[in-house]
Formats: sequence, structure tokens, C-alpha cells
Amino acid sequence: MSSDYLFFYSEATLVCILFFVIMLVNDYRNGNRHEKQILLDRVMVAHIIYFANDWVWAALLSGLIPRTRLLVVLVNFINAFFLAGITYSWFLYAAAAEQLPFRRNKHYYTLVGLPYYLLTCVTIVWYLIAPTFWVNESAELNPLYYPLILLPAPLTYLLVTFVISMVQARKTRMYAERRLYLQIGIFPLVIAFFGLLQLTMLNAPLFCFGCTINMLLFYLNNTADQISVDPLTRLNNRNQLHHYLSQDAAHRRGGLREYVVMIDANDFKQINDSYGHAEGDRALVLIAGALKDAIRVLKAAPFLARYGGDEFILIVRTADEAELSVLRDEIRRCLREACEREATPYTLSVAVGFDELGADEPFSDCQQRADQMLYADKRREKALAARANG
Repeated sequence: MSSDYLFFYSEATLVCILFFVIMLVNDYRNGNRHEKQILLDRVMVAHIIYFANDWVWAALLSGLIPRTRLLVVLVNFINAFFLAGITYSWFLYAAAAEQLPFRRNKHYYTLVGLPYYLLTCVTIVWYLIAPTFWVNESAELNPLYYPLILLPAPLTYLLVTFVISMVQARKTRMYAERRLYLQIGIFPLVIAFFGLLQLTMLNAPLFCFGCTINMLLFYLNNTADQISVDPLTRLNNRNQLHHYLSQDAAHRRGGLREYVVMIDANDFKQINDSYGHAEGDRALVLIAGALKDAIRVLKAAPFLARYGGDEFILIVRTADEAELSVLRDEIRRCLREACEREATPYTLSVAVGFDELGADEPFSDCQQRADQMLYADKRREKALAARANG
């Protein structure tokens, strides 16, 4: 690598690092330090360290830094650790974003880190046993370093993340979730592509450019999701509802009729007053989960959003209005099962009202009728409960 090209390599690396620093600073300024954001920040920190260390390797190849055996060993082992760290942290981020259950089990959580731990142990032990195997006395790197040390752990995490994300994207009927899972799954493919490309063109900062563009696009999409997705329930919010309704022509197709379904939690204020707002938030998450499970009975994927407070809204396209009665029963069944599974100290129930949205009528008119049906359903449910208790 010539000194002129090293100057370009240095500029490219510095620009990429600056992009990651800007994203990190923006995250810390926002102050939203939840699990997903912390893990995403770890991914970015691992990128920064890897890029900085990769620049040192480029400086060694160009002769700017005197090439010694110890320095070659150190730089390449750090590269291996932090490349694995990028992919390991990304896998943990994917698990948090997709709410994979293994995160709650310490044994499984430790197990998924096994490739990373094995990489650390193997590289250190192998170096102690055969110190000249990876880097000879002339400070030349053994070509086997790439397939045996650098690539196995990262490729393992990338492949598993891709497969799990694609499966999760196929299972969900929520548009926002599906888009997020697809983005998470595609991210590793881009890393793998540019990483393998870098191995064939060592003098070009392709991996640095590819990862930065990849992360920047994901970060921008993630920021857009924060605007359109309710942070508590991970459902669409009212902003996204307005965006959906503005595209009526795209959604009203195939001869299907469109219905507005309003869902409201019964006696929700009592939960907040008796058990606190944290338990109230938990109840809303349970309702959101029950709604996600219940909409699987629908033939056409609906639009589901948290409308505000303890109120949710569905836009359903169907040729058969009876499907909505089935949906209402399924929502209540899923909610009962969720309360039993989580052993809540209260019984959660919801009222459901719906009406058809006319082809040219304002959405607010139909919503008002659906609200009236909801309150009628609420009165009916309370009357049934009173008879059962009396």
C-alpha cells in the first residue's frame, strides 16, 4: 500500500468513524437508554474500535508504522475480537428487538456467547502453544488466520441472525415489525458481503464504507420508526394511522370492504389506581400482545395501532362482516390466556365496536359510529358481569 493511498484510506476511515460518533452522541443526547438502544450503541462502539484498529493494520502494510511481529499479532487478534464483537452485539440487538425468549434465561444467554468465548480462548491458547504459527518471525501473517480465526464466529452470528429474523418477519402480521425484522436480517448480509470483498481487496476500505452506509441507513429507518411506532406497545401510533388513511386508494382493493374496529380496556383506571402506573403499562403491553395474536384469524392482514391511552384501533379489510365477530371473540380469548399465563392480579377485559367505512365518507364519521358500538358493547359486558356476580 502506497503512502498516497494510505492517506485516502485514513480519510475514509476517519469519515466513517465520525458518522458513528455522531450517531452515538445523538443517542446519548436523546437519553432513551433502553435495552435495544444500549445494544445498538455497543454495535457502533465495536465498529469504531475495529475501524481504528484496521487503520493501524493499513499503516503497518504501508510501512508508516514499523512492522514488528508483536504488533502484527496484536493488531490482527484485536481485529478478530472486535469483528466478532460487532456480530455478537448485533445478534443480541436482534434478540432484543424481536423479543426472543432466551434473553430471560441466563443459561441460554451464556450459550449464545459461546462462539465469541471460544474465539478468545482458541486464539490465546493457540498463540501460547505455537507462537509462530499465525505470524512467523518475518512478521508475515499466516493465510489460515482468515478462515480459522477471523471469520468463523462472525459468520456464525450473521447466519443465525439472518435466519431468525427472516422467520420472525414471516410470522408477524404487523407491517412495522416485519419491516424491522427484514432490516435486521439484511444487515448481516451487507456486513458479510463487504467483509468478504475486503479480503480480496485489502488496499481498499470497502468494509468500512459498507458498514457505515449500512448502519446509517438502519439508523435513519430506526429513527423514522420511533416517530411512527408507539414505544410501549410497539404498535403503530396515531401518526402512522393518519399516514395509512392517506393512502386509501392503495388499501381499498380487491373488492373487500373496510371496517374501523375500536378496542378499549374496561376499568383500566382501577388498575393504575390499585397497582400503579408500571402495572398499567404492563397491562397495555398484554393487550397489545393479545391483539397481535388475535388478528391471525383474519384472512387479510389488518392495520393495528394504539390510538391513545388504553384505546386501540384496527382497520380491517374483509368480504364477510361475520369475520369481525370472530375477531372480537378471539381478542377476548387471547387476553384471558395472556392474563392466566402472566398471573396478573386483576382480570383484563376489553370492549370492541366496529362499523364499515364508506368509500367516500370521512374516517371520523365511521370512527364515531364504531365508538358508539364500543360503548354499547361495554354496557353489555358490564350487565353480563353483574348478572354473573348477582
